[in-house]
Amino acid sequence: MKAEGRRQKAEVKTNVAMSRSNVQNGGALLPSAFCLLLFLCLLPSCRTVGISKTSGGYAEISPTIAAEMILDSQQVVVIDIRSSDSYRGPEGHIAGAISAPFDTIEMHLPELLPYQNQTVLVYGETSTDGAVAAQLLSVAGFRNVVHVNGGIKEWIERGYRTVHAQ
Repeated sequence: MKAEGRRQKAEVKTNVAMSRSNVQNGGALLPSAFCLLLFLCLLPSCRTVGISKTSGGYAEISPTIAAEMILDSQQVVVIDIRSSDSYRGPEGHIAGAISAPFDTIEMHLPELLPYQNQTVLVYGETSTDGAVAAQLLSVAGFRNVVHVNGGIKEWIERGYRTVHAQ
């Protein structure tokens, strides 16, 4: 009986030692593998909050996100596609915006081409005209075109400042 008791103790010690070794040498792989699997499953559903991609090849953002982008980046170019009179008018325009009226935007493309690889924020009077201009710039080869949803009207309604040309 004593021999059998010793054998059982030896088996228990061996099992405990194997369990410890398993945990130290990869037994913790199960939680790590689970975390990796969870990450890979959730990755495709991640998107930048506030930015939606359209079928026209450009992104759409709210004036709030646009204001943050303008403040946070020196690489953002802002294009106002309203008429020159509107650009200089009482509503003003977003600070730093380049005036490229939609009616003559084809003539302005050569001066806009240096910005082809930068983030280009486009806005008009409302959403419709800005969206058409954003699609046109995307077709013209601009890589990162972003339309400000709601145009200057929404920008002003949200309380963001405009400046007036002198």
